[in-house]
Formats: sequence, structure tokens, C-alpha cells
Amino acid sequence: MMRPALLPSLLLLFLLAAAPPAAAGPGPAETGVRVEKPAGDGVHFSQGSGVYLGGGLVLTAAHVVKVDPGSPRVTVLLDGRRLDATLVRDGQQDGIDLALLRLPATSLDPARQAQAAVTLCPDNPEPSRPVQVAALGSVRNAFTIPTPLDSEGPRDTGAWTNILATGFKPGSSGGGVFDPRRSCLWGILAVEMSGPSKTTGRQLDLTAFVPASRIEPFLGSPTAE
Repeated sequence: MMRPALLPSLLLLFLLAAAPPAAAGPGPAETGVRVEKPAGDGVHFSQGSGVYLGGGLVLTAAHVVKVDPGSPRVTVLLDGRRLDATLVRDGQQDGIDLALLRLPATSLDPARQAQAAVTLCPDNPEPSRPVQVAALGSVRNAFTIPTPLDSEGPRDTGAWTNILATGFKPGSSGGGVFDPRRSCLWGILAVEMSGPSKTTGRQLDLTAFVPASRIEPFLGSPTAE
């Protein structure tokens, strides 16, 4: 016969086992956006991608919005709508290819206003890790390169890399690199690194991204509108 004193403990274990896993943050399919910045001449503009962080904030690459520096206005394509955004933080002066945009709360539908914030990964991706990339309005699977390497030069990166073994089309810059398991943001696409291998001569199509460890100090504590 089961002892009465054991019943509460067994019941607690049952409830913990039956409880659903903690909800992950919004993933790449829910947060990927397109970004446009007119050049100011009525003809030319730059196109890129971005990540809707929640709270009206969008993260993209700084070079996507560098044209026409006299105007802080930029357009974000979100949920099939073209929304005016404002550039609130530019990382170029600090040597980091990131830009933070803000959308007015009144321009967002209720679902977007209530959307949970994107979670920044607490680490950088290790080599040969699968990732999901939200860019150009779609989500694509990719892998990091198999060797620990920092795209900015021969630094001691520990055991991580910020280079994907995949080339992406123009307009992908600013897109989000996500950990598919945890749905957290691992990086922002920055620059394509294509060319022949120095050892084999074979054409390599790689893409560097700004890793999570550099995104965190850039974001600091941005205030949503």
C-alpha cells in the first residue's frame, strides 16, 4: 500500500512531467521584415531585411539605411504594409554594422503590439551548427562554417564563428540568424564573402553576420515607443 506521505511528492512529479514546455520567443517566420531606404533623389533606394524585435523596434544592418544621411526616415514592410520608421541608433560610428529603427505604435496592429519580444541568444553559434535565416521575406536553413573563425580577423573567438557556409542574395543584409532549437537571435546578416579558396581554388559562397555578443551591447536598453 502506498504511504499517504508520498502522495504529494508523486503528484508534484506528475504535474511537472505533464506540464507543457516553456513557450519559446517568436521565431524567424514571425519576425522577418523588409527594409527600404530612399536615397533622396526620388529614384534610387537601398533594400534590405530586418528583424522585428517587438515593442515597435526593428533591427537591421547599418549599411542598409546609410543612404541619404540627412533623412532619418526609412520604410519597413511588415504584414504586407509599408510603414514609416525612424532611425534611432546607428552603429557605424562605433564600427558595428547594425541599425535600430522604431515604428510608431499607432501603425502596428494589435497582434504586433502584443507580440512577445525576440530573445537574444546568450552565446554565439559554434561551428557546424544549423541555423535559420529570415531574409528577403522567407526563411532558409543554413549552417555555420566548420572552423572557429571571426570574420573581422584572426581573433581568439573561443569556439564560435560568425560565418555561414552559404551565400545570400542582395537584399538579405539585415536579416536575422536564429537558433532553430531555442528560437533566439544569433545574429544579423552583414556581408557576403564570396571568392575562390586560397587552398583549393574552389569558389566559396559565405556570409558573415554580426553575432549575438556584439548585438547585446549595441541594443543596450532600447525604449519602445
